[in-house]
Amino acid sequence: MSLKDELTSVIEKVKDKKKKICILTHTNPDPDAIASAYGLWYFFKETAGIEATIYYDGIIGRINNRIMVDLLDIPIKKARKDYLKKFDYFCLVDTQPGKKNNCLPTYKKVLIVIDHHFEEGAENKGDLIDIRENVGSTAAIVCQYLEEFEIEVPENLATALFYGIKTDTDGLLRDYSSLDEKYYKKLFLNVDYKKLHKIEYPELPKEYFFDFADAITSARIFKDILIADLGEAFVPDMTGEMADYFLRMEGVSLVLVYGVFKDMLYFSIRTKKRGKTLGKVSYELAEGIGSGGGHNKTGGGVVQHPEKNKDIFLDRFYKKFSIEKEKLTTFYTGMK
Repeated sequence: MSLKDELTSVIEKVKDKKKKICILTHTNPDPDAIASAYGLWYFFKETAGIEATIYYDGIIGRINNRIMVDLLDIPIKKARKDYLKKFDYFCLVDTQPGKKNNCLPTYKKVLIVIDHHFEEGAENKGDLIDIRENVGSTAAIVCQYLEEFEIEVPENLATALFYGIKTDTDGLLRDYSSLDEKYYKKLFLNVDYKKLHKIEYPELPKEYFFDFADAITSARIFKDILIADLGEAFVPDMTGEMADYFLRMEGVSLVLVYGVFKDMLYFSIRTKKRGKTLGKVSYELAEGIGSGGGHNKTGGGVVQHPEKNKDIFLDRFYKKFSIEKEKLTTFYTGMK
């Protein structure tokens, strides 16, 4: 059965009965998750005449992401568990059933799962399971859905989808596929560049720079590996942002940044080297104490009860990359 046939089957299942559909992102959605949910919301609106509801159950922490939601009028809401009871079907984007990074009720029916991550241990079930580990963004997959049904993409949605692909593939510089490249170039023609600029270059709160300072002063290096501890993070997204930043450092090819937010330890891993599968590494680092996943050059996850599990997590990281703890050296010791 072709992708269009599978999607048509899904549409027919919900169209006439006007079922209530909930689209769930992962707990703390990034631009790819937000854009993908927005794209699927628009897909249902155009094909089935249904206005689905988009929910997340954590926070939209990064300033860029909040501005993205506001400027592009994305109808995403914070979930409340009592609200979830009213929906007939659930769709998951950028996450999967059985993972600890979404609030899918176990008793509810899953209609669609769309993701591009390595997710060992997921319990994938639903009418349409579309998981493509070789694709760099979930947004690109949703773009294909819209194209299959010849749905014209409005400017705000085009801007969101473009930004989702751009952030997850670093502007087609890491872990991208021909599908990402196709829609990145196609959407580029319909982007609202003024809004995109405001999203990419927002004013930043003072707390952002506090985390920045903590990351630099805590950074330790072993050979070409850098490890930084944010302590209490401003928002969970800061680990990924700091990891991306440190990866630009000369002589560094692997970065781990971690920090605690609301009694959970969030971590992000980045590498310049080919052949690394950081998604699988992240899963192994958090196995039994949290959850993790990602791609070849990017990974991340969450560790529960950091007060007792942080050392377990770090020891696993040291062992995985043959790091001699006693030889870790402080990166920054003050102004010269």
